[in-house]
Amino acid sequence: MKTNYNNQQYDETLAKYLSGEMSEVELRDFENEIAVSEENKTSIEKMKKQWSAMKGYKDPKSPDTQHAWNKLHARLGEEKLIPLKIEETKRSLVPAFLRVAAAILILIGVGAVIYIQTNHKSPMELVSVDTGNEANTLIKTLNDGSVIYIAQNSLFSFPKEFKSESRNVELKGEAFFDIASNPEKPFIIETGEAFIEVLGTAFSVKTQNGSGFELIVDRGKVKVTLKNDPSHSQLVVAGEKINEVRNSLVKTKQLAGQSNIWYKQRMHFKDESLLNIISVLNRNFNTTFAIAEKETGNRKLTVTFNNETAETMTQLICVTLNLKSQTINGSVVLSENREDARKN
Repeated sequence: MKTNYNNQQYDETLAKYLSGEMSEVELRDFENEIAVSEENKTSIEKMKKQWSAMKGYKDPKSPDTQHAWNKLHARLGEEKLIPLKIEETKRSLVPAFLRVAAAILILIGVGAVIYIQTNHKSPMELVSVDTGNEANTLIKTLNDGSVIYIAQNSLFSFPKEFKSESRNVELKGEAFFDIASNPEKPFIIETGEAFIEVLGTAFSVKTQNGSGFELIVDRGKVKVTLKNDPSHSQLVVAGEKINEVRNSLVKTKQLAGQSNIWYKQRMHFKDESLLNIISVLNRNFNTTFAIAEKETGNRKLTVTFNNETAETMTQLICVTLNLKSQTINGSVVLSENREDARKN
C-alpha cells in the first residue's frame, strides 16, 4: 500500500482510524489523503470490512499484548539488539504499539475465522460403496430420496445425511442418477474430470480413470464444468450426450435407439429397506407394489433381481422376509405374515 508515512507513524495512524480514536480533524485529513489513491482507498475499505466483521466476536483466549511486548523487549535487550535511543523512548511507544499489535492480531484472527468458515468447512463424513467386478448394478437410495444405480468396478461416495447447502457426492466409474428435486439444495457430483450440478433429473455418468468421461441425460438438464478449466462449462438437456475430449467438452445428440437401460439389468439391493426397494421397482418396471404397515417397509433386505416377472419378485420378497401378499385394487400389497407367526 502506497503512503508518505514512515511505517511506525502510519501504523499508529491506521490503528487510531480503525479503532475510532481519531479527532474530527484527524479523520478528515486521513480520509482526504487516502482518497487521492484508488489503491489506498481499496485497501482501507477492505480493512474496514474485516474490522466490522469482528464485531460480536470474542475470543476467550485473546492475546496479552503487554506481556508479549515485555517478553520480546527483554530478549532483544539481553542480546543487545535495542539501540539506546529506542530504549529511552520505549515507554512512549508501548501504548501505540499495543494498539497496532491488537489491531493486527484481531484482523489476523478475524481473517482466519472468515477464511475457515468460507473455505475450510468441516469435511463431510462419506460412506463409500465399491461394487467390485460382480456383474450387478448396486442400487442405493440416499436420504433425500435420490436413487443411484452403480455399475460394476465403480466407487461411489456419499454422506449419510445431506446437512450443507448442497448435496455433494463423488463418483469413480459408472452410475445412473435419478435425483430427487430440491431447487434449494443442488446435487453436485465430483468426478476425476468434472463437477456435475443438477436440481432434479435423471442421467448416466461414465468416467474412464482420468482419461475422459461421458454423460447422457434422460430427462431434465445438468450443468457440467471441467475441474482443470472452469471456463469450460455447458448445459446438457434430455436427449443430449456430452464427452470430455482433450480438456474440452463436446456435446452431441443421443441417437435414437441407443436406449440407456443398462442400469435396470441385474439390480442388486444390499441391506436396503423394503420401502426403498419397491419404490425403485415401481419406478422401473410395470409393478404396483405397496406396503401395508410402516414397520414392514422398514424391514431390510438383500436381494438381486435379474429380469424377473412381477410374480417372481413378489415370491422372492415374501419368502425372504416371511411376508404375505394380496392384490387389492390392482396393487400387490405386502404385509406381515401373522398366521405363520402364531403357528410358531
